[in-house]
Amino acid sequence: MEDTTNLTETSTGSWIASNYVYIVVPIGAVIFIILCLVTLWIIRKCIRKYRQRDYDYSALEDEMGLSEKLRLERQMQLDARRESALLNCQFYMRSISGQYAMQEHLYDIGSRLNRNWFLVHDIRHKRLKLMTLTIKPASSDISLNNKSTRKTLKEMFKLIQHPYLLPVDNLDFIPEQDLVVLVQYFSFKGSLKDIIYKSKPKTLYDQKYSLPGQGLYLQQIQLYGKQVLEGLSYLVDNGFHVQGHVQSGNVIMYDDVCRLSGYENTIFGYPAKQIHSIKRRVTRGKDEEDVLGFGMLLYEMCAGCELDTCNPNDSHFQRCQHLPEVIQILEYIFYNPKGKTPTLSQVKNHEFFRDIRLVDLQKNRPLPMQLTSSMKTLIKQSNSKRKGIKLKRSEDGRMRASSNPDKSSTTPPHLADFTKSLPAPHIGSPKLPPPPKPVHVQTPPTERTSLLRAIERGATLKRTVTDDRSTPKRQMTEAPPKCDHLP
Repeated sequence: MEDTTNLTETSTGSWIASNYVYIVVPIGAVIFIILCLVTLWIIRKCIRKYRQRDYDYSALEDEMGLSEKLRLERQMQLDARRESALLNCQFYMRSISGQYAMQEHLYDIGSRLNRNWFLVHDIRHKRLKLMTLTIKPASSDISLNNKSTRKTLKEMFKLIQHPYLLPVDNLDFIPEQDLVVLVQYFSFKGSLKDIIYKSKPKTLYDQKYSLPGQGLYLQQIQLYGKQVLEGLSYLVDNGFHVQGHVQSGNVIMYDDVCRLSGYENTIFGYPAKQIHSIKRRVTRGKDEEDVLGFGMLLYEMCAGCELDTCNPNDSHFQRCQHLPEVIQILEYIFYNPKGKTPTLSQVKNHEFFRDIRLVDLQKNRPLPMQLTSSMKTLIKQSNSKRKGIKLKRSEDGRMRASSNPDKSSTTPPHLADFTKSLPAPHIGSPKLPPPPKPVHVQTPPTERTSLLRAIERGATLKRTVTDDRSTPKRQMTEAPPKCDHLP
């Protein structure tokens, strides 16, 4: 029995040993096939997930509108610009050995492009100040690589001291980046524009001025206007012309005192926001630009919105009808009976400002600036780059009497009728006489008028060859007021 069992086990072991290959190979093949199928299933699932994600992303891009794409692209550019400006500011503050400490990188609180605002802490004087980094315009002739020019600019702006001008605390440059660094005092009340629109100074520019503002009281307009006039007159008397930079955003408020800023923009060649509207009206140069800009500021203080033209009509003046005294001074500036824009001294001596007393100016009468020859050269260079443009037509299409302005009036008849319908102002001075009625002169028909009449009748015209070497004149048309929605 034992021999039989041993024989059976021996035969079974020999059979397994002889058939080992036939058993292991199929099992291994089955396991290998299963592993391959599992691997393929995992790979296929991953590919499906990746394709689904790519499809969703492409569909989102396709469904995104053009305006949204442009907005995202612009936002990316602004973020990159802000990051670059922050690095430049930190590099500059390290280079001046800890004079300022970074407090906050503000958003675009102003309308000027290529400018960044920083709230910094002055370690020496222990107060907050506003630092701006602005790229020098390509049209400027001032070279920041010239050490003598930089020194002259710093010394010149230190000489500007006036109770109604915002002083320049520090002026510096980053020549490698063509950046102008300006440090001035920071006001928590903000600018005069913030007072009009009831906004906070650190809010984004596009948000805080999106709604119409509220006009000021008559006493405030007279006081603030007289303060701005005195500061502006001091600059003009010393050779500086603000040239359109007189606007409410550049008037900083300190304890009910206006301090004009932005006068440095003219030296470096930064364009003013409203310079195009002003230059269409200019006939005598830089003095007229300053007066017209001041008139637009007066209108904004009264109406609570910006004036988009230097030829206001009755629809503009309707917003100031509650203050006929303001309409009188605006008419004196924009539609003077003598046919020309008054000077700053004439506006300052007008009855609207005549009885306003400025205590700060009486206590501290500023002395004239002692400018060096290099300073005068820089001022003359900046003024010559921005001469006034003389146009033959005003914005509303009427011809201006620039050759002999004393013989005609620029006041339109409908504006004179509107001012007559208002109650008499309380300022005790004789009212200016109404302007003369316009004289309509009939001109004899010319070849052009005959040609137009023939076209209207449908007559057959002969083909002619002309040699026209004249330059077409562009006519300016007056835009409607945009007070309800500011740009």
